[in-house]
Amino acid sequence: MKLEDIDYARSTALVTGGSSGIGRAIAFELAARGVRNMVLVARGPEKLAKAASELRQSAPGIDVREISIDLSKHDAPAEVQRQVQAWGWQVDLLVNDAGLARKQLFAKDMETDVSLMTVDLMIRAVIDLSLRFLPPMVERGHGGILNVCSTAAYNPVPFTAMYAASKAFMLSWSQAVREENRDTGVRVACIVPGVTETNLDGDGHGERRGVLDAVGIDQPEDVAKAAVDALEENAAQSIVGANNKLLQVAQGLLPDSIKARLISKARGAPEESDNIGAGQG
Repeated sequence: MKLEDIDYARSTALVTGGSSGIGRAIAFELAARGVRNMVLVARGPEKLAKAASELRQSAPGIDVREISIDLSKHDAPAEVQRQVQAWGWQVDLLVNDAGLARKQLFAKDMETDVSLMTVDLMIRAVIDLSLRFLPPMVERGHGGILNVCSTAAYNPVPFTAMYAASKAFMLSWSQAVREENRDTGVRVACIVPGVTETNLDGDGHGERRGVLDAVGIDQPEDVAKAAVDALEENAAQSIVGANNKLLQVAQGLLPDSIKARLISKARGAPEESDNIGAGQG
């Protein structure tokens, strides 16, 4: 089945991590392209309300709803679905952006609950939300899922091992599900940014990488434009920026063990002040 152009004027978008950083910027980009209804999902109610208010001001006529919830909780995706259905809405565009990262030694500093929270937020919630909203898209023959990945997905990344591994899962899963839906009329796209000016501590979305900063630091608005372009193109993986693309080609020539060693030296071991977490918008 040939993909139809996205009819933004008749679409409802749901964006996780939508109160800040890349998620917020994607919400604004979708609104600028004419999305009719928007659901912003994030944990912090104050930042969420501020983002929603600013979105309404930037796009008069858009209907913006907020769901303040911790997506790492196992019942959270079901609650999100219940709320959307209570409004009488159907999700046409799902953006999986919420994330969590800590620069820590896995065996020394990382608590079990934080490790499992990373899995629950960045893998389990993505799968649960997609299982709830993708099948109806397939039945309707249109819709799309946009997964916000990271260049960290291509490498083992010491000191943010959980974050990078979760993004590696997302990249692989996205491409497989995209192929499964090749003939359904539904898009499944994956955007792959490098270091971006956001509030998320972790390689790929904000945390400095030592000498690797020379690759460049992107702005959320630029990533958001590339992300929605990737959704329209149904891109299996779209790396943001020529420098990031060249870096991944170069790193692809090296064994993972060597890449892990080089990344470890470039980033440096975490200090006590690094042990802070962020995410979910």
